[in-house]
Amino acid sequence: MKNDSDQKHTRRNFLREASLFALAVPLIEVSAFGLVGCNRASSYSRATSAENPGNTPWKATIVAEGEPGEPLIVSGTIYAPDGRTPLEGISLFVYQTDKTGRYTTTGGDNRNTRIHGAMRTNAEGRYEFRTIRPGSYPGSRNPQHIHAYVSGPGYPEYWIDEYHFDDDPFIDEEMRRKFAAQGSFSSILTLKRESGVWRGVRDIKIERCARNCTGH
Repeated sequence: MKNDSDQKHTRRNFLREASLFALAVPLIEVSAFGLVGCNRASSYSRATSAENPGNTPWKATIVAEGEPGEPLIVSGTIYAPDGRTPLEGISLFVYQTDKTGRYTTTGGDNRNTRIHGAMRTNAEGRYEFRTIRPGSYPGSRNPQHIHAYVSGPGYPEYWIDEYHFDDDPFIDEEMRRKFAAQGSFSSILTLKRESGVWRGVRDIKIERCARNCTGH
């Protein structure tokens, strides 16, 4: 049985360790928020987008260095419903499969798959993310795609058409006709390869969500 001296010593140790832990927690959170879409910080994008939008950059790298696959950079501008006025402070959340067409998730939530990230448009309404070309689902004829959600002040989160790629052999004629007249707003991107990196542009016209609201 411990005497009074031992109990006081134990209590002092506990209080000192608790104080050190309390000081360490904010540092851990700041460190994690410095990572974008890396394997080490799978919750970064959702947390910064929903809780600390001011900390979310307009450019994001959503794959870890050395991720297998063909490098891809997607950029664009998010506009007001008039399609002409760039909007600052609009959040874009994206997620995708890896090069094999697989999601790496826990609990079946693809939004928290390993390859995902968030960005927030700058004063010119610009966004950009760096990733790899996703693979089609194994054994399917499903086109390569990147899922995306948009939200902002006065605009509850909603999903938009997936990012697709014009050179994908699984893009059928019906899809091409659907998006043919949309120009830079088309969800089928025409990619150009520069120095081993695919690049594509997609502009987005924000809207009030209807059936495609997520409830987040």
